[in-house]
Amino acid sequence: MSMSDPDPSAAGGDETIPLLDLPPEDSLFSEALMSLLRTCRSPGGELDSDFQILFDGSPDMLLVLSPDGAFRDANPSFLTASGYDIRQLRGLSVFEILEAGYRDGFREKLEAIDRARNTPGEALPREIFTFRGLKPDGTTASMECLLVPAKIQGRSVVLAAIRNLTLERRLLEELRESEEQYAALSETISEAIFRIDEGLGILFANSGALSTFGYSRDELVGQNFRILFPEEVFRIYEDVFRKYFYVDDKDRPAMGLRRTLEILGATKNRGVAPMEMSFGNSKVFKERTLTCIVRDISHRKNLERKLRHLAYHDRLTGLANRELFHEDLQAALAGLEKDKTRKHAVLFMDLDGFKQINDTLGHDRGDRLLVEAARRIRDSLRDADTAYRLGGDEFTAFLSGIRRVQDALVVAERIQSAIRQPFFLEGTEDAPVSVGVSIGISVVPDDGTTVQEVTKCADIAMYRSKDSGKGMCTVYDPAMDARVAERWRMAQDIRTALVRGEFRLYYQPIVDRNGMIRGMEALLRWPREDGTSIPPSVFVPVAEESGTIFLLGKWVLHRALADLRVLQDRNLRDVYVAVNLSGRQFEQSGFADSLVEVVRASGIDPGRLRLELTETTLMRNPAAAAKRIQTIKDSLPGLRFMIDDFGTGYSSLAYLSNLPVDSLKIDLSFVANLSRTQNEKVVKAIINLGHSLEMGIVAEGIETKDQRSYFVERSCQGMQGFYFMKAAPLPNVLKRLERQTRGIPPFGEEVGRTGAAGE
Repeated sequence: MSMSDPDPSAAGGDETIPLLDLPPEDSLFSEALMSLLRTCRSPGGELDSDFQILFDGSPDMLLVLSPDGAFRDANPSFLTASGYDIRQLRGLSVFEILEAGYRDGFREKLEAIDRARNTPGEALPREIFTFRGLKPDGTTASMECLLVPAKIQGRSVVLAAIRNLTLERRLLEELRESEEQYAALSETISEAIFRIDEGLGILFANSGALSTFGYSRDELVGQNFRILFPEEVFRIYEDVFRKYFYVDDKDRPAMGLRRTLEILGATKNRGVAPMEMSFGNSKVFKERTLTCIVRDISHRKNLERKLRHLAYHDRLTGLANRELFHEDLQAALAGLEKDKTRKHAVLFMDLDGFKQINDTLGHDRGDRLLVEAARRIRDSLRDADTAYRLGGDEFTAFLSGIRRVQDALVVAERIQSAIRQPFFLEGTEDAPVSVGVSIGISVVPDDGTTVQEVTKCADIAMYRSKDSGKGMCTVYDPAMDARVAERWRMAQDIRTALVRGEFRLYYQPIVDRNGMIRGMEALLRWPREDGTSIPPSVFVPVAEESGTIFLLGKWVLHRALADLRVLQDRNLRDVYVAVNLSGRQFEQSGFADSLVEVVRASGIDPGRLRLELTETTLMRNPAAAAKRIQTIKDSLPGLRFMIDDFGTGYSSLAYLSNLPVDSLKIDLSFVANLSRTQNEKVVKAIINLGHSLEMGIVAEGIETKDQRSYFVERSCQGMQGFYFMKAAPLPNVLKRLERQTRGIPPFGEEVGRTGAAGE
């Protein structure tokens, strides 16, 4: 069995005995719910579209509640078991279907979840509790419940998993009254019911037991209980069964006995099958007896296996994902304590040239290439090895039990040879595409004894392969270029800084010909605790390369929209905010939909938002860029696009005229050197071009009065630079805007002095 396909039944115990087990505080339905949540949760914490399918198909009763207990949804299992219609539940709270004595307790559980959800570091409560529910006909039922917080379509909700205990409890109560009533009642229950004596002999089996295990009543009654289990399983659990005879339900937790057991049963015709068992003892009959209620949970275990596969495998390629990679590596490191002679290897892989194919041929063909590349990587590995997709075009492989590093190099060379073969994608059969792969190798435990250490070393080695000309394979060496290691550390630091809230947005005003503030450009800053600051020119390229630019870009957009809300609340409704988009962010699949959703959710008028893209980004694939921009503008009427750093790229008039952009920003390098004849010609040409295409013109880097006068005379609509104000935190800009609202020039007499604002 490969590491990517672990046996879900082998949870603890000897690996040769596949026992089913859960922690004492859990039951099957709670574990199934947690698996469902893990499977259907998106990177942003949301529950995706697959959740509804699994929600509707779950055999357990499931409810979706608001944090205050109002009904949002109920699955078919709940509606069938409870007798409620979904229309009856809408507008009700869960407290209205609880017996009065249980309402306060249920409310306390919801409040505890809400506190934990909103308090960083506080553990979420995950306990199963009981309550009595009211049915529409006025009858009551005993229920077992687990509450779990989640998010659906941006709204915080609580999922409730419920199991009916009424029949079980009634059965055990009847057991204490009469054997005749007991037998009659047991026949109304579909689960298997057994009564066994102290010698573990079967005294009674209901019809559910016959159908579950495939025996006749004569074949069961009088037999030892062990007939229902594989011999090796029974040997392990025989003493546990005997304890249930003498320990009452309330005392079982203290004795280490679980409310339910998950165990493998042995049917007559189907072989082994997973079962769930609960017990009740009695002293009423002539001798002490034990009642055992057994459920065949094969359907549920199959669902769990499917859920686990979805949770731990990449949906596009079918390879194991990042989460399973970390788990497998952790398990391998733990195993080294038993066998210190074993060695393993980790391969970090990044495709060379994939981004260009994605940009030129489209994401659909890019996805097909990733699927084929994944297959080639998997086929290049040994039987004991496992391949993983971390995301994008990044892959890893875990090589189990290598003798020397040369074994890993042989596998890496096989992968490189396979990837170098042409890719025949749909529509490119006559002109197949080619990519390469850069690989970094770390050896376990030589290069580390923790998951972080091992992955860091492999990642650094991969960076060295990239720097060496791509298509290379590099084994990690502690003496490796420190610059590569520093870039890796910075990528990790960016993630940490986002979590800690270290990044800040500064704003530089964009003024009109009259010196009035009409907009602000949002500029990302990274101040450190020691008073230093890391400039964007240093951390942004690392973020682009490592993929953390997506997280940064998302944070910037959310922060800018929140600050626009501040302007709106102060009635500063005529000022727009310009946000820079990175090329990778703009070209990311699903970016347009995500942007539209975020802006609409903010409640901000799209007309107050400008998005800036560099000329280079747009010219990589002008047709695709134009289509994406138009899609966004159609969905967010009023939103405008600006081409940043214009004049430094390679735009042609034909391409520019077909791009649905609204403004051009003249690169500050031209503004700084206006005295040069060639630069001034370029600036004049840009201004004339913009005016002819009815585009706005913004000049960056204005530092002197003469520069300002130059662009005012040429009808430039916007200017920004130190002459007016340095980039500063929002409160500093607000001071200038408040002056402006009072009819006072925002910069007053200070305009004319370089860096006048000093902020």
